[in-house]
Amino acid sequence: MSAVLPERIAQARELQGLTKTEIATALGVSPAAVAQWESGVKSPTAENLALLAREVGFPIAAFQRVQPVGFSQPGPLSFRARSNATTRRANVRAEQLAKLVAESYVWLSERVALPLPNLPDVGAPGVSPEEAAQACRRAWNLGDRPILKLGELLESQGIIIARARLGNEKLDAFSCLVSSRPFVFLGSDKQDRARSRFDAAHELAHLILHQHYAERHLSDSEDHKELEQQANAFASAFLMPATTFGQEVFDTTLNGFLRLKERWGVSAQAMVVRSFQLQLIDEYRRTELFRQMSAKGWRKARGEPLDDLIPEVNSSVGKRSIELLTQGGVIHLWEIPNEIPFPNEVLHVAFNITPESLYDAVAPNVVLFPKA
Repeated sequence: MSAVLPERIAQARELQGLTKTEIATALGVSPAAVAQWESGVKSPTAENLALLAREVGFPIAAFQRVQPVGFSQPGPLSFRARSNATTRRANVRAEQLAKLVAESYVWLSERVALPLPNLPDVGAPGVSPEEAAQACRRAWNLGDRPILKLGELLESQGIIIARARLGNEKLDAFSCLVSSRPFVFLGSDKQDRARSRFDAAHELAHLILHQHYAERHLSDSEDHKELEQQANAFASAFLMPATTFGQEVFDTTLNGFLRLKERWGVSAQAMVVRSFQLQLIDEYRRTELFRQMSAKGWRKARGEPLDDLIPEVNSSVGKRSIELLTQGGVIHLWEIPNEIPFPNEVLHVAFNITPESLYDAVAPNVVLFPKA
């Protein structure tokens, strides 16, 4: 049997959001034994490895898979919340998911020519989020019109979009750079289209404005708060340019903002905030509109009306690439779990392919006999 890699054991455990003690209890071993496996002091027996694989849903082959040559660890991940132990555990799980998805894309990029990353240089450090958003639009030749196909736009610029259940209500999205490839992970938990679009633009801001920041900047509460404010301001300016959006705001009632919702693809809440930033409404009016939205329940996930009119943030590069490979006879679906022996969840997040499609696809030289 090939050697078991200690880092893969830790990765599998953290992907499931489990502690060493929880794994030890489930396997009937001591927490010290699990710690030794993860540090490489000792290796699990074949029996313990099989039990571990079943417990965490990690194929045995994944524990033995060496990372690709040149694969770099993710840079600092842009998490929104960093306050309590539950959130931190969700962040660690998300980081491991990002590593595995990125590793899957290394495999894919060796077989398909993916769009090259194109994160624009928005100028000197200290540029305002408003200026950065304008610079990004210019670099991508977007003009000042509404952006409805946001997912397609980001993917065309080499940014991988992935959807996953992030498992924590405070974790809506995150982003990172892995081996120079930008990734944006959007939570699928809340099913809120307007929120998802704003999250995508927010994470784009982190990739453009904050990619060179160190982990300590993202971990410090005051620095983190400032970076979040910058990302929100960028997202607002990117999705609602001052020159065009500002000209269309005539009616500053809630109904007036709802009329603009489908065209701009953002929530009424986001439009109220943007209108205040552009001095189209004053502080009193902003406060009153938020009071009205709270009374109507609009500030909850999917609380606003007309959300179904907003286009989704689609991700198609991974799925289309796999279809290209399978239709061209380069690989069969049933071969992918052998090529990338990661949990089904990872393959689904990376390529939007379901476990059923992987295992329902039968090798062409296998004959199926009907059941008696």
